Amino acid sequence: MNLIHKYYTLAFKSFIYIVLLVSLYACSNDDSNDGGLSQPCDAYWKISSTVKSASGSSAIIITSTPGTIWNAEITEGTTWCSFSSNDQTLFSKSGEVKDGLNVLYVYYNRNTGKEQRIAKITLQFADQEAKVFDLVQLSESQQNLPAFNLWAEVPSFKEDANYQYATHYALLNNKTIRNYSICFDKTKKAALWVAYPIHAAYSGSIKRTDRWAFDPIIPQNYQADCTLRSYGGPYDRGHQLPSADRDATDEMNAQTFYMSNMTPQLNRLNQDMWAKLESKVRTNHCSDTLYVVTGAYFGTGATTTTDGTGKTVPLPTHYFKVLLRTKSGKTGKNIKDCSADELISIGFWVEHKSYGNIEPPKSICTSVADIEKKTGFTFFPQVSNSVKQQNNPTQWGIN
Repeated sequence: MNLIHKYYTLAFKSFIYIVLLVSLYACSNDDSNDGGLSQPCDAYWKISSTVKSASGSSAIIITSTPGTIWNAEITEGTTWCSFSSNDQTLFSKSGEVKDGLNVLYVYYNRNTGKEQRIAKITLQFADQEAKVFDLVQLSESQQNLPAFNLWAEVPSFKEDANYQYATHYALLNNKTIRNYSICFDKTKKAALWVAYPIHAAYSGSIKRTDRWAFDPIIPQNYQADCTLRSYGGPYDRGHQLPSADRDATDEMNAQTFYMSNMTPQLNRLNQDMWAKLESKVRTNHCSDTLYVVTGAYFGTGATTTTDGTGKTVPLPTHYFKVLLRTKSGKTGKNIKDCSADELISIGFWVEHKSYGNIEPPKSICTSVADIEKKTGFTFFPQVSNSVKQQNNPTQWGIN
């Protein structure tokens, strides 16, 4: 028994010795104050790389393990950008990542020219490759119009003094691509339609940013102010382009939180059936690209609520979506080059009410042509009317 006792005692002491060695090794490799947990180095615009023509500042959020050194430099745009509101010649800046929020502010002067201008900011962590940020400042009269008759998702242009058209762009893999386009009605303080492509390129793992902000292209006085709190009554800040459709980059997602993309939407519609419809739309993505237009309709008898500051805003009476894609999903063709037999479409017309927490019913399904009649807009102008007459819910996963 003594021999057995000595054996187990020796084994236990050996185990303790190994544990101590592992612990000492882990501690010796801990260069931070976070218990050895390192955070990937990253940086991104807090809101967007596009700013309006007025002077102001934009913020780059820096994330990394506390103690990490970073260096930033303005390499282009030094005539109108700096890292200080007081010193217009401060074009380089260094810092050390601290616990909590780390922000690099870029200050810019008013753009009085007729063209937009671009500044470039480089940010580098230690010996890592530098990351380049574009800051695009619009001119006073610039609207960033959609590419009418070129992008398949954009409806036809419709002349109206109250309408303002705009497109938001974002950087993806160092290439500027369109995020979404809108037709904003200044009298409704909302977009009548938001047009956007859905493709794997727009999908990723970025978390919802919740950075509610004014659209820099639309004059602020025409937008509802729900930047700090939602609309009055039982109404959510309802996205037209869903946040979940834009999680490839932080900038793409943040742009979905512009006030121009919001409408006062009944919470029990927004969080229930409408959310399930958005999810259903996403499942119909394809290699060729799914083209979507989401819109708000203000029909007869439309009432009002208030924005987050108490100002009156109209309530939509209906919402709609129209969808277009190739039948096979993998033709490799542009929409304009496809025959009618190669394309499928559908429309959804939704009353602004609670449907309950149900899957999208067939009763909301209709044709794109029908929604054209209801709204007065022409959707998917590159395709024939025969394609827009389709209404086959099961083809889109609605039973």
